[in-house]
Amino acid sequence: MKRLHTRLLCSVMAFVMAFSFSLTALAADENDKEEKEQQIEALQQEKEAQNQALDSMQTDKANTEAEIAALDEQLTSVQGQIDTTNAELEQTEAALEQTKKDLEAAREKEQQQYETLKLRIKVMYKKGETGYLEILLAAEDITSLLNSTEYISKISDYDSNLLQNLQDTRTQIETLEKQQEEEVARITQLKEELEGQEAELQGILDEKAAYIQSLNASIEYTEDYIQELEENISMEQQALSEIEAEIRAAAAAAEAAAAAAAQEAAASGGGDGGSSYVPDVSTASKPSYGGGWVWPSDTTLLTDTFGYQDWRGGSHNGIDIGASYGSPIYAAASGTVWIAGYSSSAGNWVVIDHGGGVLTVYMHASALYVSSGQYVSAGQSIAAVGSTGWSTGPHLHFGVMAGSSGGYDGYWVDPLAYVSP
Repeated sequence: MKRLHTRLLCSVMAFVMAFSFSLTALAADENDKEEKEQQIEALQQEKEAQNQALDSMQTDKANTEAEIAALDEQLTSVQGQIDTTNAELEQTEAALEQTKKDLEAAREKEQQQYETLKLRIKVMYKKGETGYLEILLAAEDITSLLNSTEYISKISDYDSNLLQNLQDTRTQIETLEKQQEEEVARITQLKEELEGQEAELQGILDEKAAYIQSLNASIEYTEDYIQELEENISMEQQALSEIEAEIRAAAAAAEAAAAAAAQEAAASGGGDGGSSYVPDVSTASKPSYGGGWVWPSDTTLLTDTFGYQDWRGGSHNGIDIGASYGSPIYAAASGTVWIAGYSSSAGNWVVIDHGGGVLTVYMHASALYVSSGQYVSAGQSIAAVGSTGWSTGPHLHFGVMAGSSGGYDGYWVDPLAYVSP
């Protein structure tokens, strides 16, 4: 027993020494990975903020364009009213101009009749009708003359009617002129009001157009910035993938180095456990240790296989079984728990000695249900699936070592030679 403990101690020391050279590089890679993940998270948050800003600007642009369309309709309506008003104003001004001409002609005709009447009065005076002269001299204009009852009683009905008609015509034309001047003033005022509305609407439209132009520039800049962020995220994710590959390669190298160191330690301690011979177990029958072997998980999903893998740059000393976090891990066969503890690479792990130089290894557990020196039966729950140690997600790494002479000094074999899903 003392010899076994000594060889076990040597094997454990060899395992620790083998990992010591890889831990520094792995720690650096883990730091790089964490830094990259933080950078990616920051870039994704910035992208999300920019997408929200872009959505807001595009909504603002759509609303502003709708406002511009409504303003355009108003402006078109006002411009139509201005055109109508201009036509009406031109028509009224033309009518007013004609009225002024008509009024001037009526006044001239009236004045001519007045002058004719005065001549007739002078003739009547020469014939001895002296009263007419006083009436003519007293009248300031034709209106005062017509208002003279004395004259009206003496003048002929023809002259009286003619002068009255001329006066009525002039009065009507003057009334029409006044109405037309008022209409011109009204239309001119309306035109000025409409032109004021037009100028105001055009000013608002110019402001909205300038705002749209500014929004378009901001949208274009934001879209370019988002594209740049996406490119940066892609590059950072590629860099993260490379770091994760380096971590996996370093972990595999550390695991291989540990196995080699353990074999070397066993060889230096004597015995034949240091042999590098790896037998072909593809057709080997499953050993029957205390009731046979069982599959160590409730699931049968194989996410990685045993043997050499190019991406690792080395061998994978077991199989990986994908399983949900916390699901049970079972002892593949009965035996005595040799190791139940924590390793930086294996995480929470269990190693069971089944006798006959065969060990089984269970890595990355979230919890352990057994302890060193405890006897377990095949199918007994010994741990729970997790993602501790060098792991990228919940799974069970299950390995089988044969040729052990009492320590971690044998050779890895394909677990599927002993168990099957």
